[in-house]
Amino acid sequence: MNFKRVIKWIGYIIGVLILIYILILGVLIYFLASGDFKNSLIYLSDLKESGLYYGNENRKIADNVVAVHEVDNKLYYITLDGIGIFDENISLLDAWNKDLNKYNTFIPRIDAKETHFNVSLDELYPNISSLDENDRDIWHEIFYDSEKRYTGPHAGYTIKLPFYVSYRKEDMGKHNDIVDLSTGTIIGKYGSEHIYRNNAYYNFEFGKLTKLDFSQKAIYSYYSDNLYIGRFSKNNSGDERYESYARNELNKVRTNDLTVLPNLINQRFIVFNSFNEFSDFDKDTFEALAINAIKNRKALQLGPLENQTLRQYLSK
Repeated sequence: MNFKRVIKWIGYIIGVLILIYILILGVLIYFLASGDFKNSLIYLSDLKESGLYYGNENRKIADNVVAVHEVDNKLYYITLDGIGIFDENISLLDAWNKDLNKYNTFIPRIDAKETHFNVSLDELYPNISSLDENDRDIWHEIFYDSEKRYTGPHAGYTIKLPFYVSYRKEDMGKHNDIVDLSTGTIIGKYGSEHIYRNNAYYNFEFGKLTKLDFSQKAIYSYYSDNLYIGRFSKNNSGDERYESYARNELNKVRTNDLTVLPNLINQRFIVFNSFNEFSDFDKDTFEALAINAIKNRKALQLGPLENQTLRQYLSK
């Protein structure tokens, strides 16, 4: 009888030790996991089509995430299809059962087939009025607050609605994207230099100049092989294969733009064949952006622009 009692107590002790081990392991995983947010089990996928997940890919919170603003213990996320709020305070039981819906509130965007310039937040997300006042205020600050109160490594920023710049992904080969939130379309890359002036957004990429004109409700683009980054390299060896590669990449960008953008903005996508088609104000703005883009990179030098203006260089 005593022997059976000893065995029973040994079983209890072993069971308690196993339970303690599991609890300690769970706590260590929870606090030591390299998560992106306060709840370390929530993370963003590094893939181009960024997904927001809890724990693993079987617990998906959202697809095609453009940016995430963490406020207290809530994630205010923006996707190509709408905006959402996810409460990070998830019970272990719900997490185990993959029951995340009760923690997630999603507001779809308008069903637009073309860009809605100068759209308001309520027009862009018609059901946003269903949120409580505090959540509406936070969304308003995310999209309109010039002081960028709600920032973080996965936060983007507004150019002027519906245009938004996504967060930069960890892989430096995947840059910020310029997104049209009214149609859920990526329209270009966030360039090396950019500025908002005279109700227009100017974006300089090596090879492509873009102007989002909110007064004219149009997008103007100019593409030039003479602007690709190798032209300004300090160690430019004149590699013909690299130049051919750069031209092909620029042609891919141009072809994609001409395929997607005309329908997107109802024929208000205008491609200039000459830099001189921009106004003098636009030319001066792009020149300042180009010079800054080159000077801000140690591997580059002004080269062709040291003795002539950008308009002279591109007019040849």
